[in-house]
Amino acid sequence: MSEKQKGESFLKKGGKWGAIIGAVWIGLNIVVPLALLRIPAVQKYLTAFKDKLPFDIPGLG
Repeated sequence: MSEKQKGESFLKKGGKWGAIIGAVWIGLNIVVPLALLRIPAVQKYLTAFKDKLPFDIPGLG
């Protein structure tokens, strides 16, 4: 089986659900965390959590 045929069968296996699952994956791993960081309560929690850590994280706070 050639490379082109392997790629086509891989895309066919995903079907329409592949794009939906990919969009959900991106949303859960990129969009949601970035949206949470804009909420003031989450920012206060992270700042308080940073003060409790026994080591320094450069660029945090």
